[in-house]
Amino acid sequence: MTPRTRAEEPRMVATGIATARSPQRRSGQPAIKATSGFHSRLVHILKLTFPLIAGALIVMVAVWPHVMQRDERFRIGVSNVNIEEATTVRMIKPRFTGIDAANRPFVVTADDAVQQPDDPTVVDLRSPKGDITLANGSWVALMADHGNYYKDLKVLDVDGRVNVFHDSGYEFRTQTARFDLNASAAEGNERVDGQGPFGTLVAEGFRVTNRGAVVHFLGKSRMVIRRDPGMGGQP
Repeated sequence: MTPRTRAEEPRMVATGIATARSPQRRSGQPAIKATSGFHSRLVHILKLTFPLIAGALIVMVAVWPHVMQRDERFRIGVSNVNIEEATTVRMIKPRFTGIDAANRPFVVTADDAVQQPDDPTVVDLRSPKGDITLANGSWVALMADHGNYYKDLKVLDVDGRVNVFHDSGYEFRTQTARFDLNASAAEGNERVDGQGPFGTLVAEGFRVTNRGAVVHFLGKSRMVIRRDPGMGGQP
């Protein structure tokens, strides 16, 4: 045999190493194929998912303004109304205006009003208030807990803590009273407590006649007159 030279040995060693490693590269081929298959499936899933996500976003953009409506926008809702309420007419903060027989104005207001179903000309008032102009140009204001206003007659019946104020400084308190707005007259048959620049009084009733020019106190009446009304002196 021909003896090997030293220059040939490294090539033989290198060849042997390469020969020994070649099986290792062949054994790694299944892992590469598995990775490639997973990547293909992932791409396929993403191709199906992305259009669905894009469609959902488009739907949300179109629907969102209708879902998140602002509270101040006009909305129509369904209200539960029973049969009893449906047969009556209720007004909030009503205001009735008119003129009396002498063409002087009057105003009647209230917190709310209910029109009686059997007589539309009668209105039940809660916390009624009235302003009446008298013949001499002065005015009278009244208020009460409850009242009935007869629109055709221009008559106001009040009860419950009735207070009557005159612009000259007089105040009268009673429990029931009737005011004829057309005639600028009033009357009451309950106890009357009054006070003003003249002093104080107690009576069993009152009448306002001559279009507000004359006030009559009825029954057993007691009046205390101050000596000096302008200075509020003692009786």
